[in-house]
Amino acid sequence: MASVSMNRAAIITWFMLVCASIATWLLIEDQGLGAPSAVSLILLIAVVKVRMIVLHYMELKHAPLRWRLVFELWPVVAASLILGIWFFTGTAADCPPAS
Repeated sequence: MASVSMNRAAIITWFMLVCASIATWLLIEDQGLGAPSAVSLILLIAVVKVRMIVLHYMELKHAPLRWRLVFELWPVVAASLILGIWFFTGTAADCPPAS
């Protein structure tokens, strides 16, 4: 019976990943958001997707707390560094406003 619930969890996770990918695609297609907002949302969606993959497909939800913290914090740190460098170097200001 455990395999049925694991398969269901995998299917739900897969469906959520597909929905997140579609949301990312819609943001890329310029739905009226400015570049800084769109980039921030896309990176946020990417962090959520990484967390879902790490916890459900790599099965780190059953790992010791130290490993879980390391694997859950690295996408947050990476996205924060990317956004920080992008915003503080003035690159975000060079993007054209939304039409």
